[in-house]
Amino acid sequence: MKTRLGVVMQPAQTTSPWPKRILIAGFVLAVCGFVTTIFMTDHLTSFYDPAETSEHTAEIGEVNTLELEEGCWVVNVEGSSSDYDVTFNYIDGDGAGEEVDDDCRTDYQWSDDYDVISKLYIEEESEILVTIECEPEGECQSLLLFTNGDTTSTELLRAMMIPGGLCLTGFILIPLGWILISINRGKEAAVQLIQNPNASVMPLENDPRMNQEMLTTDQLYQLVRGEMPVEEDVAKDVPSPFANADTRVRTNTQKKVGGSINKASSYTAENPPTDESWKNWDEA
Repeated sequence: MKTRLGVVMQPAQTTSPWPKRILIAGFVLAVCGFVTTIFMTDHLTSFYDPAETSEHTAEIGEVNTLELEEGCWVVNVEGSSSDYDVTFNYIDGDGAGEEVDDDCRTDYQWSDDYDVISKLYIEEESEILVTIECEPEGECQSLLLFTNGDTTSTELLRAMMIPGGLCLTGFILIPLGWILISINRGKEAAVQLIQNPNASVMPLENDPRMNQEMLTTDQLYQLVRGEMPVEEDVAKDVPSPFANADTRVRTNTQKKVGGSINKASSYTAENPPTDESWKNWDEA
């Protein structure tokens, strides 16, 4: 069984609108995220101002007893803290008990206008006594600001969730939509070549010129361009590869015979036949 190669020009598939929609949605979400961030600038910067985030204050010359919740508390003062000498003790009965552990870490960040005095690690909700002393000739007029670093960092993340989520989603959808659009363009330009053993591909089967075992490269190129392939004439007068033999195909030509099959007689009145055969013909 001969195998013939056919070319199928499939109709263009309907392009899905979703890749473009995803790309546009990505741009819209990214822009919304940036705009939301701009409008929330004042609110976001307030998280870095201890005067806005502090929950408790203490000042020099006062008996400062504070009830602090669990967490890492950052004690800031506006300006320089070099003139301050501050101690923090748990309240044990009516007096001061052991000092509060000042070794803790937090993600809370404060602006450069403030200096940190200490970071207090509170394991559970406790009441503490804050004693403030000032160096001689020092200026200690600013309040001590107590900020729960853990709580403030969590609130900052929540505030960033909306604009950050919009921007992140947009940055994911933009390249995704672009990739899907590129894939669709590749599918639209694809031309599939299939090998059909039944040779039932149209219109090649209806063209007697194309009933051959395999299409040439030029014929395939013409089909891709939408043109009808031109049959190439195969040279029949190919010289023999052997010097002493002629292997070329020869076509036998028949001599044409025209006219009547009867031949003209060579006998005349002056030259009659010598036998009596003409009499037999006449009697018949």
